[in-house]
Amino acid sequence: MIFRQILVIVGLSVILGLGLNTVSPNKIDVIGKYRSLSAGNGPIVPPSASEGDPPFIAIDLAELEYSQGTTLFIDTRDPEEFECGTIPGSINIPFDYLPEENLEQYIDSALGGATLDQAMIAFCSGEECDLSLHLARNLQAMGYTNASIFFGGSREWEKFGLDIEKRRADCADL
Repeated sequence: MIFRQILVIVGLSVILGLGLNTVSPNKIDVIGKYRSLSAGNGPIVPPSASEGDPPFIAIDLAELEYSQGTTLFIDTRDPEEFECGTIPGSINIPFDYLPEENLEQYIDSALGGATLDQAMIAFCSGEECDLSLHLARNLQAMGYTNASIFFGGSREWEKFGLDIEKRRADCADL
């Protein structure tokens, strides 16, 4: 008798939960739409990489770090490129516009007071862009111990069907 009551309660809970999910604005897909986690090729490492550089990470690890929501993503491209399409939630520290004076103060401010062991991933547009490598080297030299480089950048991110945040509508393909 108790077993039957438990089954009825569980059954009604499932039906009620599924029913509420179908009308909820924050609906969760019953059958997920997931892509394969691995890109299969490992991280992209540029020819200009040197021993002692921050680690390079592949798309699957970048996506995992992004999904956990605790890693700072730093777009190192020009502000216009950043606004026209970046990894959602990224901050912009354009390497070409870094000040020569008070660099550490500028970067500390741009990072919003992040601790030296804060996980952060620098990226730019893709394999033809080495701004992320240069910024990550600067971060490492400043004492940030958990910086890495996603050299595939926003182009690889978009290629794998991941969301891109566009902050401007008047963008030409950059």
